[in-house]
Amino acid sequence: MSYDHTKQQLDNEQALKDPKPGDYWQEMFCPYFVVVDVKGQDLIVLSCLGGPHSFSRKHEPCAKIEVDGAHWAFDYGKEMTVDRDWIAKAVRYESIDGFVADVSNTEKTQRIVQEWRNFKQRDLRRQIQELEARWEEFTGWKYLKENTVA
Repeated sequence: MSYDHTKQQLDNEQALKDPKPGDYWQEMFCPYFVVVDVKGQDLIVLSCLGGPHSFSRKHEPCAKIEVDGAHWAFDYGKEMTVDRDWIAKAVRYESIDGFVADVSNTEKTQRIVQEWRNFKQRDLRRQIQELEARWEEFTGWKYLKENTVA
């Protein structure tokens, strides 16, 4: 299968215009980011570009961890909220027309989205349980329940 530059450019333009969960941007197998959620104008991404105001790999990677010497994975706890302008700035050349990175949306990138959603749901449930315990202690409800059981 040969590389179809025209189709890739059309895919890039479409993903830039209408980002979808699972859109994975990379340059020569170097990950940039993956879109994991779209909420109106806000896009939730896992990024390797340094942060919501940075596009340099020199800064702390926000969502890239080394699994071993040959593999990488996104850190699901480090999502960022960005907008379409951030994506355009990250994936387009500054001085010429065209894309420095290309997009794909595959079964593998959809799996990243699902794994992030699962992580997020577990993390939110944990936070709710912690807050519930703090609420019960703060309001005295915990002690009231303990005294009525006896």
